[in-house]
Amino acid sequence: MLTEDDIDDITIRAAGDGRHEQAAAEFEDLAGQPALHGEISATTLLVHAGGQYGLARRWDEAVRCYRAALVASRDSGREEFDPRVWLHDALLRWNSDSTATAAPVTDEPDRGADATATPDATERLERATEATALLAEIKASRPRDPDVYAAVAETLAEHDQLVEAHTWYTMGFQRCQRADVPEYLLQLLLVGRRTMRRKLDYPLDELDLIADAYVDHQEQVAERSVN
Repeated sequence: MLTEDDIDDITIRAAGDGRHEQAAAEFEDLAGQPALHGEISATTLLVHAGGQYGLARRWDEAVRCYRAALVASRDSGREEFDPRVWLHDALLRWNSDSTATAAPVTDEPDRGADATATPDATERLERATEATALLAEIKASRPRDPDVYAAVAETLAEHDQLVEAHTWYTMGFQRCQRADVPEYLLQLLLVGRRTMRRKLDYPLDELDLIADAYVDHQEQVAERSVN
């Protein structure tokens, strides 16, 4: 039966030799062998496969794996991490990469370049639409896991959607503050929110003061541990 140690072994090996696509294929192969799963679900294995494809910047394959993970999660009924978070992230990264590598618009005539070499605007729009729909779906499902909100907010921030990131940090804290979750996860949501508010030049509020106090406390703890 597979264990977390087996997942770590594949991940660490790929980090060392850079063969992320090989590791992704291995995770996919294991996902298709339910007799081996035990405590490790197909959803987990497919998410790891998507992560390895992402490290190889094969966003098309990463998206395919995350979509499969979402199906596996719904079929199993097991409450695990939410594959929609990773799928949303991969869709935005795929669009970002494809936009960066798209051929620039010039007045020069086409000299036989392969028109299918880069995704066209229609495909990018479809992925953006899917990503937006995923966010609406996650929001409507009202998850009680702070990590879901933090992950979405971090992705949005990385793509310069700071107002939206601020909204997800705030929403995560408001929805999860009475949930049975570790206190530090709530504090980290406030720290992320505070970072967005600084970048957006928003005025200080009560939640910012809580975030600042938490950061100050952590710095004091770290300083004492060094001394």
